[in-house]
Amino acid sequence: MRNKSSYRLSDIIGIGDLMELTDEAKAFLERTGETSLGTQKSVKQIFQLTECSDNQLNAPSYRGSSGMFYVTQSSCEIVDELGRPNLWGKCHRQIWYSKNGYEREPIDSIGLRRMSYGVYIEDALQDNWKKGGIYVQNNIKIRAHEYNVSGEIDAIVFDHEANHPVIVEVKSGYGYTFNKNVFGKSNHLYQSGFPHTDYIMQVMWYLHLRKPIEKIHGDSPYALLYYIDRSDCRDKQFAIELSDGYTGRPIVMNNYGIEITPNPAYKIDNRACVRDVEIRPVQGITMERIIERFKELAVKLESDEPPEREFYLRYPDEMAEDMFETGILSRSKWNEHQKDKSAPVGDWKCLYCSFSASCYPEGVDTDLSADKKLANRLVRLTTEEGEQYIQTGKLPVVA
Repeated sequence: MRNKSSYRLSDIIGIGDLMELTDEAKAFLERTGETSLGTQKSVKQIFQLTECSDNQLNAPSYRGSSGMFYVTQSSCEIVDELGRPNLWGKCHRQIWYSKNGYEREPIDSIGLRRMSYGVYIEDALQDNWKKGGIYVQNNIKIRAHEYNVSGEIDAIVFDHEANHPVIVEVKSGYGYTFNKNVFGKSNHLYQSGFPHTDYIMQVMWYLHLRKPIEKIHGDSPYALLYYIDRSDCRDKQFAIELSDGYTGRPIVMNNYGIEITPNPAYKIDNRACVRDVEIRPVQGITMERIIERFKELAVKLESDEPPEREFYLRYPDEMAEDMFETGILSRSKWNEHQKDKSAPVGDWKCLYCSFSASCYPEGVDTDLSADKKLANRLVRLTTEEGEQYIQTGKLPVVA
């Protein structure tokens, strides 16, 4: 082993970096005997598996389209637990940009690899379920031509004790926000955790369209949303059923079949909440309303102009203040919002959208005056007002 003083400069730089040096730098290294024709003298040629793997991740691929919508594009206008009109799911403007061929912001190799982990985990789980004798089927494609919607169920397993199949959707993630949402860490609204809203709607479709599966495998009264934390391999499941069997609102349950509802003592448990709040279950999320949103989307996609924005790149001042004082916006985000008027402190769906540059061409200074429905999110409604809003789509008139 060499002592510290015996290392050469080319040992530290490495081949890849060496090849990017200027001609003058390469000439200097050659004069000092550290390199020959731009490569280290005593280094073996090593197969660059990492480079090949990254190249394959970034290789162009063709995925044929059926021309149908995907269940993962679901959305629904709701009133959230604190009474604010909001949107669950996919932004119609984002889908419009995608359908019209707008350029996406590229995803780097690390991001693509993270996305691939979900597939690896599904494969490992299915192999485990086969060994456990509960595996029935995987990657079941479903199509609903009456709605022009398609999807793919991750797996079906069999509950031998209850003698019925169970639809399973597998999801994975990691980090603080994932732990807060799924496992309930520092989550004052859902202290035992709650599934991601996009995934709830995805599973709602599988339950809505499960009759052909039941004809083959038997009645399947609920589905499981199965999570794995990629950082420490913990797992957790949520059971979901529809209130009217194949339609209605989603009933999200824990392992004991008890419906999970928002914490009524939210203000007491959350010291960051200094405003009066009326906590209630989410209003307006039903299978019927998800279907209606797809009908609206079909009309919007016929237009030459993108539909209204549905999420904020930066929250308006009054909304940010209300979110901070109700404990929804963290202190760090609130401080950033206050100190930097150009900071994109807003909906995460805007921050991570591939079309944010096209949607917000002037960044946070983009004019939003034409986005009328977006302004509905500036208010908080009572439970009664929320029901009125869901029925009419209009905010109550203030006398």
